[in-house]
Amino acid sequence: MNGGFLDVLGDAEPAWRQRMMRRRYAKDEPIFHEGETGDTFHVIDKGRVLIEVSTARGDVAAFSVRGPGEILGELAIVGSGRRTARVTALEPTETLSLTQVTLDEMRRADPSVDRLLLEILAAKLQDATDQLMEVLFVPVEKRVLRVLVRLSDVFDNGARPVVVRIRQEDIAAMAGTRRQTANRPLKTAETRGAILVGRGRVEILDRALLDRLAR
Repeated sequence: MNGGFLDVLGDAEPAWRQRMMRRRYAKDEPIFHEGETGDTFHVIDKGRVLIEVSTARGDVAAFSVRGPGEILGELAIVGSGRRTARVTALEPTETLSLTQVTLDEMRRADPSVDRLLLEILAAKLQDATDQLMEVLFVPVEKRVLRVLVRLSDVFDNGARPVVVRIRQEDIAAMAGTRRQTANRPLKTAETRGAILVGRGRVEILDRALLDRLAR
């Protein structure tokens, strides 16, 4: 899907907004936990969140970061009813939420809602497939820099340089590797002048160069 969720609603956006409830979360506050029962669908209106999942070894690993316009909790309300990941606010965050009951009412009243939900789930499946293909076939050095490219888009608020406020171990996890391995391509990109690595943050100094290094 191109654009944020509310952007693609077109003329139907006001009707959706009227049925939504605004929720506010402080930095580091959980929005929901993996495995809990979920009956709300969220659209991020402000802020950014970290998505984390449990591994087969029982660890918790970062999976992705989502920002304004993106959605949370869609699988729980159209699937088993269980949250498949833990979601935590990386900064003060506001969402617009719909309960499953309200969403079901909207689906009955407007058949296009089902089509929109199907498009959302298809896009999420494609994203997951793309990430899996990268882990299987792209060298780890490229994977780490591609994660940074995606994060640069999420954290881009128009200011320069773009500051990606996330830990290096989370970048590594999103690339399917360990922090020690991820440090090498990050240091190389820093030496080339594409980025500046700090504590809990990475500044994107030259996005065009970072894009070339990630190819």
